This record gives sequence, C-alpha cells and structure tokens, in this order.
Amino acid sequence: MSGRQAVFADKAPKPNGNYSHVVRSGDKLFVCGFMGDDPVTGKIVEGGVEAQTRQAIENIKACVEAAGSSLDKVLSRRLYMTERAEFRTVDAIWASYMKEPYPVSTLIGVTWLAKEGAVIEIEVVAEA
Repeated sequence: MSGRQAVFADKAPKPNGNYSHVVRSGDKLFVCGFMGDDPVTGKIVEGGVEAQTRQAIENIKACVEAAGSSLDKVLSRRLYMTERAEFRTVDAIWASYMKEPYPVSTLIGVTWLAKEGAVIEIEVVAEA
C-alpha cells in the first residue's frame, strides 16, 4: 500500500484535536500519543499512573487492532511522563503486555500533558 491512510478506532477515545488515531504509511503504523483517557467519557481515568498506563496501552491496542495489527508488532514507543520516579512502574505494566524482543523506547520528561490530571502519554510505531 502506498500513500497515507488514516485509521480510527471505535474503541479508543475520540481525538481532541486535528489528528488521526493512526496513519498507515506503507507497512508502518504511526499511532498518536495516548494518555489514560476513558474511551466512553474522554476523561482521564482515576487510579494514578498505574491505571493511566493500562488505559493508554488499551487505547493503543484498540488502534493497532483497528488497523489490522497487534501489540506484538510494536517496533518503538515514546513515553512522555510528568514523574520520572514512576518509570519502573510504567515499564513493568508495559512488559505485561509485550513479548520479547521488546520495542525500542525513549522516555521524555515533561511538565504537563494535554489533559488535566494526565501523568503519562504513550506513542508507538508498529508494523502493519
């Protein structure tokens, strides 16, 4: 497949701006950054970094599956976190969803995220 194709997942929160859930380009899927927003309410889930991380991963999973792929095909991740001390917790939750070889990863510390109360955002690239 050539060119770009937008993919939207019914089971993921609606975008809160002018962007797609996923853009397919060739054999790659570029998934937008997801915070821990509930797909029904659009609000950040309660329960701190653990709950937000699980919800963000579930949102990503819904998107890669809507594009015909799976979490097993994630090649890279970018973590945007407001609290560096929470990294090990986030990484342990991530590992519970992934198999080796794990995707490459970048951690970026930020002072705020786009939604009030969000402490983590995860962006991935996957094989289609």
